[in-house]
Amino acid sequence: MNRIILIGNGFDLAHGMNTSYNHFLKDYWKNIITQLQNTASNNITSLEVVFENEEIRVDGINGPFGETTIIDATSFEDLLANLKSQNVALTFKNKFFEIISNKSHIQNWVDIENEYYSLLKSTFNNRSSSGYGTDVKALNSDFEKIKKRLIEYLKKIEAKFNENLDSNFLRTKNIIGHKIYHPFKLKDFSESSLNQKAEVEYSLIKKDIEALADEQITMDDLSEHNRRLIQIIGTKKPLTEIKKLLQSDSAINYFDLIPDQTIFLNFNYTFTDKIYNNPREFDQFNDNRYTSVKSIHIHGTTDSRDKNPVIFGFGDEIDDDYKSIEKLNDNNYLENIKSINYLETDNYKNLLEYINSGNFQVFIFGHSCGISDRTLLNTIFEHENCASIKLFYHQKAEDVDNYSDIVRNISRNFNDKAKMRDRVVNKNYCEQLR
Repeated sequence: MNRIILIGNGFDLAHGMNTSYNHFLKDYWKNIITQLQNTASNNITSLEVVFENEEIRVDGINGPFGETTIIDATSFEDLLANLKSQNVALTFKNKFFEIISNKSHIQNWVDIENEYYSLLKSTFNNRSSSGYGTDVKALNSDFEKIKKRLIEYLKKIEAKFNENLDSNFLRTKNIIGHKIYHPFKLKDFSESSLNQKAEVEYSLIKKDIEALADEQITMDDLSEHNRRLIQIIGTKKPLTEIKKLLQSDSAINYFDLIPDQTIFLNFNYTFTDKIYNNPREFDQFNDNRYTSVKSIHIHGTTDSRDKNPVIFGFGDEIDDDYKSIEKLNDNNYLENIKSINYLETDNYKNLLEYINSGNFQVFIFGHSCGISDRTLLNTIFEHENCASIKLFYHQKAEDVDNYSDIVRNISRNFNDKAKMRDRVVNKNYCEQLR
């Protein structure tokens, strides 16, 4: 049996890496404010000064009579108010960037991929209020520019992270590492997979039990393992008793519950999973056997040497509007659809081979399981070999966590709700990420 560690942005955040979309936007505007301040203070002419980059243009940093503009702001919201009070105009050259900046400022949260898909559907439905009308090429162009900005930001954050590993990091690593490599707990598993595991374990001692019943052998003739096991479960209802023992806290003493393979399925573009690529640092349950470890960066990485380009867009083929978009016969609408871009590498094929190879458990570490990845998550969650989906939730405050939010999102990735209720581990058996 295998294990998938499904990694989302919350995994990076748990390690102190500011890699959320909100962090990206706040950092962008912080840098813009600094640049505007430098532009205003360094100007020594009476001419009107213009600041411009790929995303914005600010006209009149110094007015026609040489008035000095005072840039006194610490955020996007402050900057807008500050410039407006001095009749200085800020205009957006990138409409998409304007939309996500405004949403982030109003809601203090934004999902860039969801916003892209919403605008993509707006161009399809010719809703001019989006600012793009039917111009899908302009939307894709603006989106591509933001993707490049995001990659630059993530490279900077990861470099900073690698330079400042401290005691808090080591503590986090120790806590999370032991969760990743903990032996299976069969009480977490679906009823069908638990029964299957019990059948497998029973088949390994069935001959000994039958020989004991026929008095062909004695307990002294058994291997030490089988003798200890049969002494616990007895010979009257061995299958039932094995199932009970598998769900107990002492199961590790009688059964091999170390995953055969552990795969880090990383939805981020960073390399935080590499911190945990040596199970010997964390697994103290069986010194003779360790799980094998592999990483799949399903959405690519920021390192061009990997030949694993960043996939940034939307991945929900289940959505009704997506089916209509496909019928348009316009490839511009499919430019940033994840399930199509997965074919650029062998990552998706490797994942399919893995989940087809045998039963597996999914650990969710910091992934919201939102609809922007619904096609892929549905493939994993509803696969016949998926035995368990266990959440490691974020404890926001003493009595506040995001367990229920993630479960609601997971439900959208299931067509078969009965499977969802059987496979998703209830909160009593789940735990916080760190």
